Amino acid sequence: MSADVTTAVAAIRLGLHALRENALGDTADHEDQAAVLQALYDDRNQPGSVLGMISDLLTDIGVRIEDQVGEDITEVIDEAAGYVQDSVGQRLERARAALIALGTP
Repeated sequence: MSADVTTAVAAIRLGLHALRENALGDTADHEDQAAVLQALYDDRNQPGSVLGMISDLLTDIGVRIEDQVGEDITEVIDEAAGYVQDSVGQRLERARAALIALGTP
């Protein structure tokens, strides 16, 4: 793994650690957890959410691979990008909405 990739992974770990602390810290409540879920997947700002950025990265990698070696690998990567955005994202959105509803009288 190159130094740039190692540095990027370390930065992601730090960011995920901060999200974990926000969601699971001693004073965290369901609103904090909902905010973290929204940071992971925000239906209103998909490109700005963590999963949106991961999906975009996968799509971009797929495009680059298609340009270099062909479509077979690209199709698998595109499916992964779609799964991240659609299946995972929709489930997180449902969980976030349920958590928000807990605070609604």
